[in-house]
Amino acid sequence: MHAIWRTRTRSLTATVVTATALLAAAGCTSSSGGSGADSGAPAVGSVAADAPPAVYGSDDVPTRPDPTDVATDPPAEASSAGSDVPVVVTYSGWQDTSAAVEVGAYVGGLVEDGGTCTLTLTKGGEEVATSTAGMADASSTSCGSGLTVPGAELASGTWSAVVSYESATSSGSSDDVAVEVP
Repeated sequence: MHAIWRTRTRSLTATVVTATALLAAAGCTSSSGGSGADSGAPAVGSVAADAPPAVYGSDDVPTRPDPTDVATDPPAEASSAGSDVPVVVTYSGWQDTSAAVEVGAYVGGLVEDGGTCTLTLTKGGEEVATSTAGMADASSTSCGSGLTVPGAELASGTWSAVVSYESATSSGSSDDVAVEVP
């Protein structure tokens, strides 16, 4: 109970200090022996209540920026038909929880639906592949929530992972990434 009383007292003190500062700034102090209107200063709130709202970026409010001036990225340029596109691997590796190799990727600078992302794992003469649909994103084409190959399909050792993308208009492949399968 004592802590609550102390907190309320501090809050009340802060409110009184703030109100006193506002009155002093408006020329309304109790030490002058009269009201602020006697000293020639306007009453608190009279000017603000009668003035129209300011317009951002106008001379009335020179310190506030125009809210239409916002930072944006330039629009992504779509690759032309039949072009080679960059495929970027965002993560790769063995996941203990799913007992699988998981790889994430996207196609940079190309925004389209309908293409196919394919993960190809190779080790010696062995090859295992899986595919998923490419999905248009804000400035790229995402290879979904990732490409997964179950560990039961893979022998232990180091595999080379490559993600390729193919659509009616574009194609490309990532650099190879080494993935260790336990």
